[in-house]
Amino acid sequence: MIEKKLLIPVKWLALLFLIFGGCEKSSVENQKDVTVLKAQTQGGQLSLLDAIILELPEVGPALGMIGSVTIVEDYIIILDDLRESVEVFDIEGNYKWSIGSRGDGEGQYKIPIYSTIIPNTGQILIYDGGPGRILRFSIKGEFLGQVKLPERRFINRMLVSEEHNFIHTYVDKNKNGMLCVTSLDTGEDLAKFKVCDKQYRNLFFNLQASQGFAYDEVRKIIYFALPWEEKITRIDWATQDFLTPIVTNHPKFVSLKLDEIGNNKDIRELSQLKFSRLDGMHIFSSGDMLLRYMFEDSSTSTELILLSGLDVQPSVQKIKNELGYNIFTCYGTHIYEYSPPKDDEDTNGSIRVYRLTESQGSPTR
Repeated sequence: MIEKKLLIPVKWLALLFLIFGGCEKSSVENQKDVTVLKAQTQGGQLSLLDAIILELPEVGPALGMIGSVTIVEDYIIILDDLRESVEVFDIEGNYKWSIGSRGDGEGQYKIPIYSTIIPNTGQILIYDGGPGRILRFSIKGEFLGQVKLPERRFINRMLVSEEHNFIHTYVDKNKNGMLCVTSLDTGEDLAKFKVCDKQYRNLFFNLQASQGFAYDEVRKIIYFALPWEEKITRIDWATQDFLTPIVTNHPKFVSLKLDEIGNNKDIRELSQLKFSRLDGMHIFSSGDMLLRYMFEDSSTSTELILLSGLDVQPSVQKIKNELGYNIFTCYGTHIYEYSPPKDDEDTNGSIRVYRLTESQGSPTR
């Protein structure tokens, strides 16, 4: 009798869950079907359009070690890991101003890790990895307040959609790697997706900069990739369902033996493991996606891969990689790459602007 009394409410709860659905979904157990794309040997090329020299400001030290480049309207926003600052240049490379400053006061941050634009607002979010908070500024540098999440989270990656949904990844209290969508307007979590099991949380957290992360505004598709996998997870935001993952079956790829990873490995131990990994994912306004892989055989062996027609008939092309530095972003249909200064250059470096061109019979984009 006791067993029956316990089983009845469980069945009703399961039925209610099926009817009304749940906020959290998982892709970790949903990995049976994949679309496998083999990289074509013939592909496009990068054509350099312009080189924008970042001029030294009249007052203040030069840039240190660049962590990210963000392009918005007529501005280039640089996150400097060494100086722990966020600097703004105009599109011609002239220094304009800083956004925020280091400190403990209002509108200040301790360790700026990521920045992202709020589309169509002239505003930017800066994630402060010290206290784990998200600050909102105008592009001009005016402090506009702090973003309130339902709970304190240490963010791995983040972006904002045109609907002002804050899409981000983090490790939750159960130690699972999560992808979450939160409304910037209300602070309410709209959906959570488990994308990494807790036994690999150290990899998920320590390799956060290499996570693949993009959002297609037109098709309303969230793309996510763990850095040690070739598989790209796709989430249909309209239905909040996992679509068939995409696998770029690259012949140089050396996968990581996850069963050899212990929970106590730190970033120094992880960096000694031999495996290939994703090291950049950017989406063009056309919906095409650019991937950058680093391969196990050499720290300098990298390759750019272009994925096209992802919602119709997916295809993959290799791109002749002329990018000399791995800090780059896509804006519109162009690629913006930051190149550090050479020893004989008295500048902060330069932003080089590329476009993709057809090569040897490749289809025109």
